[in-house]
Amino acid sequence: MKKQNTVTKNWFKDWSNEYDSTLGKVRRHHKLLDLVVESSEVKDGDIVLDIGCGTGLLSLKFLEKADCLIYSIDSSPEMLGMFKKKIDKFNLSEKIFCKLEDAESLDFEDKKFDIIASTVTLHHVKNKLPVIKKIFELLKPGGRFVLGDIDVDTTGNLENPERMLRILDFLKEEFILALKEGGVKAFSRMYDNGKKHILNDGEFCVSFKQWREICKKAGFEKIRVKPLPEFKWFKVLVAVK
Repeated sequence: MKKQNTVTKNWFKDWSNEYDSTLGKVRRHHKLLDLVVESSEVKDGDIVLDIGCGTGLLSLKFLEKADCLIYSIDSSPEMLGMFKKKIDKFNLSEKIFCKLEDAESLDFEDKKFDIIASTVTLHHVKNKLPVIKKIFELLKPGGRFVLGDIDVDTTGNLENPERMLRILDFLKEEFILALKEGGVKAFSRMYDNGKKHILNDGEFCVSFKQWREICKKAGFEKIRVKPLPEFKWFKVLVAVK
């Protein structure tokens, strides 16, 4: 697992300088972030944890919606470096606290957060249940875990043709969107990412049916899933403690 984490971190390190100009320009990605913020029901005074904050797109959207306090973590120092430049530029150092940390660590006290959110990050975690259990512990009673991710099951035998076909159905639409909205650079990155999904090389996506079951095992009882309009492969899950 340590070797796999290193591969993923190196990939994001290489991508960091162009992230906002590739995936950050894709309309579907912004719509997913907007739905996560809307579904979180964030309000003034809330304490939010953004897991896998990257260059800060989701954290900044939370601040646009409410006067909240945000803790943002990511395992890529290069991504965090870009985010910190934005924090300095917009004088947000009293509202956003960045920390170099991965999703499998989460070194915070229990019952600290009103909202814990993550978008297209937790599918990088191979063993998901321990992470979701920790998220449950970190939430205040009534707190919300909000997950925005890909509704694609990439588990199974890599040589299974049916598995390959269900992944390729998703990737075909992603490739077209990336090319249309982000240009050749975005397509190149998405193509590279697609191979990782096919080979489970740092990408371990599960369906939202599977995510729901993981959340139940972690202790969540109230769970709902919202699809992203126009983009059937992406959904938002809200689990309430």
